[in-house]
Amino acid sequence: MHKLIKISLAAALPVLWAAGCSDFLKGGELTNNPNVPVTGSATNGQLFVAIQTQIWSANNSEVAWSIAQWMQSLVGVARQQIGIYNYSGITNSTFDGDFIAPYTGGGLVDIHQLEAQAAAQGDQIFVGVAQIMEAWVISETADMWGDIPYSQAGSFTTFPTPTLDTQQSVYDSTLNLLNTAITNVTSGVGLGPTSNDLVYHGSTAKWAAFAHSLKARILLHMVAAGGATYAQVLTEANLGISASNGSGDYVVAYDGALQFSSNNWWQFMNANGGTGRAGDMVASNAPDTVVATRINSYLWNTLRASGDPRWAEYFDSTNASTGNMSAYRQDPGYQQPLLTYAETQLIIAEAQHIASPAAAKTALNNAQTSWHTANAWHNAVNVPLSATATLSDIMMEKYITLFQNVEVWNDWKRTCIPALTVVATGTANPLYPGIPARIYYGLTEQQTNPNIPAPGTAPNGPFNWNDPGHGCGTVHP
Repeated sequence: MHKLIKISLAAALPVLWAAGCSDFLKGGELTNNPNVPVTGSATNGQLFVAIQTQIWSANNSEVAWSIAQWMQSLVGVARQQIGIYNYSGITNSTFDGDFIAPYTGGGLVDIHQLEAQAAAQGDQIFVGVAQIMEAWVISETADMWGDIPYSQAGSFTTFPTPTLDTQQSVYDSTLNLLNTAITNVTSGVGLGPTSNDLVYHGSTAKWAAFAHSLKARILLHMVAAGGATYAQVLTEANLGISASNGSGDYVVAYDGALQFSSNNWWQFMNANGGTGRAGDMVASNAPDTVVATRINSYLWNTLRASGDPRWAEYFDSTNASTGNMSAYRQDPGYQQPLLTYAETQLIIAEAQHIASPAAAKTALNNAQTSWHTANAWHNAVNVPLSATATLSDIMMEKYITLFQNVEVWNDWKRTCIPALTVVATGTANPLYPGIPARIYYGLTEQQTNPNIPAPGTAPNGPFNWNDPGHGCGTVHP
């Protein structure tokens, strides 16, 4: 297991180091064409290890760190993170590598190769797992960038400059793919990933439940724009991750402080991490005894003011070397949760909050009760149960539960909860006049693909199709 984790994270090393510095593309990297991915010879297991690594990195590196700051769970107080936190330093090259990564090594090119190899070998289970990963990678890319290359992506000889599929069509395609994936993964035909599966260890039941929770999440992203209904969301969520003890949760298999097996947040935020940028991104920039110069995150203040016991689970006012994050959450082997029972229950709660407030309250309380027992990603925490299940109750619980998870950004754009205040800056960024609600296409893709318009030109504007609230209308005062 340790060897597999080291191999998987080593495969993602270019992505991780890219994430450590936003201007890494200045120079020779700009001559690379993300539409011409490099292919090679690899076994199914090797491909799947790289694919897992890619999704872990995408959910725990530069974009995830930035979203945590935009959603004011953390605060950027030094160097590049100041410009991320207050939006002033973000350009169309800030997340250049993050736009490329879903399509190249560990992304779509490897996923398609795995699907083809597994199909040729008659391993229907492995095909299904690979299809689930494809739907996950691509739907998250659409979450961030909206219209993206997909139907023509990965076929350079036929489509050297892929066109953009609409965000809605991409969501529809990934939902259809997940339907096929569930059929394949539950077919009983083939061996599947077995020991190369670093999270579910080849459990087809867990993969099927995960796929249903992922379908519920994607459908939820379409509700505000009228592309899906809460009834559809509820149907999938009820078939999703159902183990309240966390045994079906998808948590990243980080393992200790070795260079190629440690948590990306620890690598960046901790003084002893791989990049050791302690003090750039923090939960608070001062101990409790210092008041005048203190900058706390919105989440810090919310938990502290309400007496929520998860404040101590996440934060520690004496732990300056980790930006006042708790030692537990800032452990190099902390297993970051990406899709869980708690999130699935909160999806059910939102889907039910209008039609059946009682059912919504049950699901909300289920999510809160699950904290009472320790699992792979949290200690036993006596979270009190909500007496009501208003949309605000549900979304604030989800905001707290999904700390460091990119999904809070999608939730905020859909519901405008929590009610965040734009960070004041001396000069507003013309590309990001308020809290970013969309990421602009990467500069490299724009330079190599004529189908990518300049920033500010549709569809490369500040909002996606599924955001009719236009970033909750947040702009600089």
